[in-house]
Amino acid sequence: VDRYASYKQDWGQWYEAGGLVLTGRYTTSNAVHQASKEEGEKQTAFLKWLYEFEYGLLGLPRPDLTIYLDVPTDFTEAMMRRREADTNTKADIHEQDMEYLATCRRSGRAAAEYYGWTVINCTDGCCGLRTIEDIHEEIYRHVAAIVEE
Repeated sequence: VDRYASYKQDWGQWYEAGGLVLTGRYTTSNAVHQASKEEGEKQTAFLKWLYEFEYGLLGLPRPDLTIYLDVPTDFTEAMMRRREADTNTKADIHEQDMEYLATCRRSGRAAAEYYGWTVINCTDGCCGLRTIEDIHEEIYRHVAAIVEE
C-alpha cells in the first residue's frame, strides 16, 4: 500500500488524534532514490517538488524528525556480501550496483542537508562501524527529545 493510501486508511485518523507514528523510509526513500537521478539545481528542484507534492498536495503529515543513517558505501558493500554468504542469498539488482548505491548515498546526504534531517554517522571515524547499541542510543536521544516536547 502506498503512503497516501496507508495514511488515509490505516493510521491517519489515529495520528491526527495525537498518536505517535514511527515509520521507516516514508517520503524520504523517494528523496534519496529519485533525487539520485538528477544533479545540482535539478536535484534541488526535485527535492522541493517532492515535499510540496507529498506534504502539500497530498496532505501527508510532515515528520517532526527524520534520521538519516549514514554508512559509507564500502562498508555497505562489505555488509551485503557478508549477508549473502551467511544467508546463501544474492543481492537484488540495486544492491549489485555499487555505483548506484554510491550515488544514492550522495543524494541522501544532499537531501539530509536540504531538508535539515538529523544525520547519524554509523562509522567510528576511523576504520569500523559503530556498535548497534551505540547507534541505538544516539537515535533514542533524538527521538526522546522530540517526544518530550
